[in-house]
Amino acid sequence: MRAALRQLPRRYWRVIVLLAAFAVVNFPDALILLRLKGIGFSVAEVILAYVGYNVVYALGSYPAGALADRIPRPAMFGIGMAFFAVGYLGLGLTTDKVAAWLILGLYGLFTACTDGVGKAWISGLVPAELQSSAQGIFQGATGFRGFVGRSVGRSAVGGKRPTAATDLRNRWRLLCSNPAHSVYRCVDSPQIQRRIE
Repeated sequence: MRAALRQLPRRYWRVIVLLAAFAVVNFPDALILLRLKGIGFSVAEVILAYVGYNVVYALGSYPAGALADRIPRPAMFGIGMAFFAVGYLGLGLTTDKVAAWLILGLYGLFTACTDGVGKAWISGLVPAELQSSAQGIFQGATGFRGFVGRSVGRSAVGGKRPTAATDLRNRWRLLCSNPAHSVYRCVDSPQIQRRIE
């Protein structure tokens, strides 16, 4: 195993550090749902917005991947990061619901331009016999984001007791299994409502 790690090139480790660092600072998307509620979205509208985000993500993934085959993958990832910046800054600044819908669509393009492209970028840096090891390290490094994100969330709201931030993260995990119900529970939580008010 150590021998395999030593065979991974330096450029691979540089990219791993870059992507893992971004994964750590990229807070869970459940916070975006909370922001939509703060802008004035109803529970039903938040659910539709979450669905719309995933539709944009799904529809944009293939074109983004095809474009990444024609241009350097770091450049494609950079385009995704631009969408990320527009999404977070835009939703942080706007109070208009129509603008929020459009910005959320752009944020969906961020995921489309970075998710599969990031994995392809990693795979292009290592030889075929090390692909599984390389991807495993990548997934482990980005998965560390969950631990750090929870710690940062607790520090940000202060105290170790359950808070709206940790409540949001717990509810976000449920979205994979039952998105509509989980979004409803997330935005309709009494803790969340008190934070918004």
